[in-house]
Amino acid sequence: MSALDRNFDSLAGRFKNNIYGTDKGRIRLAVLWQQLLEKLPQLTDGPPLRILDAGCGLGVLALRLAELGHQLVLCDISAKLLNQARDAAAEQQQNNKIKFHHTSLFDIAKQDDQPYDLVLCHAVLEWLAEPSLSISALQPLVKPGGHLSLMFYNINSLVYRNLIRGNLRKVKSGQFAGEINSLTPQHPLNPDDVYHWLADSGFTLLDRAGVRVFYDYMEKRTKERLPIEAIIEMELAHSRKEPYLSLGRYVHVLAQH
Repeated sequence: MSALDRNFDSLAGRFKNNIYGTDKGRIRLAVLWQQLLEKLPQLTDGPPLRILDAGCGLGVLALRLAELGHQLVLCDISAKLLNQARDAAAEQQQNNKIKFHHTSLFDIAKQDDQPYDLVLCHAVLEWLAEPSLSISALQPLVKPGGHLSLMFYNINSLVYRNLIRGNLRKVKSGQFAGEINSLTPQHPLNPDDVYHWLADSGFTLLDRAGVRVFYDYMEKRTKERLPIEAIIEMELAHSRKEPYLSLGRYVHVLAQH
């Protein structure tokens, strides 16, 4: 863990309201959930799995998995977000299936060194000072034959959105990092780089999906006119098809160790 890795303690309230409490968050959760259930049938048919949510935030997806009977370990460097996840687990009466560790994905093995059937790492890499090191850090946490669910902020989406808005100077500069106190990630990632990191760490790519492949490009009045259910239906229909997949604001990758 680096001192430059982003900690959300100061923005915990905004994090909850601006990410999970929005239509953007609903789309994100729907795409992740569909892909995980389709590609990992053992989530709903088989013995309970041991699952790590590395950089868990509020633990929204982890709570869904706990409801299916799985054993979860959650870690985050933000004590405030981790406490909110703990409160949500208690409210949903799932806290007996979840352990919480106030630590980073780089240090979780010091507190829990048993490898996992499934490791989730969603919207974490783009906040790290050295995102390339994260995959090699996650690799020993995944059992042989186990799976890594990795979602990251896609720089291709930022480039395309700025192109269609006419922000040509910004695209030419290549400067897309968010402000230090904003919820825009500091290090948007090139998917090809991430795929190389996965291969170098011994992971086999099984499936990919774009998260919000068209929603973020829609005009505000169009979003307001259409029911979110209809938008989610179309996001799910196009999330794993090119060229839409590669234009997603995030890319979700499922890989096997």
